Amino acid sequence: MMKAINQKQYAAPDVDLQEVLRYAACREMAEDVLALAQECVALAQNALRYQVCWREMSVRVEGDTVELGSARFISQKLARRLQGCRRAVVFAATVGLELDRLIARYGRLSPAKGLMLQALGSERIEALCDAFCEDLTQVYGRTKPRFSPGYGDLPLTAQRELFRMLECEKRIGVYLNESLLMSPSKSVTAIVGLGGEDENCGRSTCRQCGKADCAFRREV
Repeated sequence: MMKAINQKQYAAPDVDLQEVLRYAACREMAEDVLALAQECVALAQNALRYQVCWREMSVRVEGDTVELGSARFISQKLARRLQGCRRAVVFAATVGLELDRLIARYGRLSPAKGLMLQALGSERIEALCDAFCEDLTQVYGRTKPRFSPGYGDLPLTAQRELFRMLECEKRIGVYLNESLLMSPSKSVTAIVGLGGEDENCGRSTCRQCGKADCAFRREV
């Protein structure tokens, strides 16, 4: 069973400059780099639109097969993540297309600024997902860490089903191209299990991931 699609525009979450610099692969918070990051935050402030759409649905897990409503996925890691859950929330989040335009513009005019805007966009979409997952925790209590297509053994082709479930184009203006990439680029789709073991979805994804050599890995 699937419930109605919901959508919400969020207020801007607080910016974590240390996270922005981590995404920019800056290991030290040098004064000039910090100034550039702050400049990019100010530059992008009016370009960002924090939007989420989501849907609650039933979950059935049998072996490596996961049924979400009428959709079926084969993924050992997703099955493990949703073990013990009878319900889940599927969501899509974006910070909007204007940031992509800023990144493209400054990528030509100032590569350093373009890179920092890219990093800011990554920090912004993660902050939006964290805010949404925190809301889910407030409503449902226990939640599982979010899980996205392309992560682990859940293929990117799963995006097509999530987009069908959520009507992303209509609801929040996020489109999926033939290569299964999203536009705006700073967008995320994910699945969050409700209930199950006491495991909150906050910033634990690096702790859950086996890719220890990732350049963007947080200290865990």
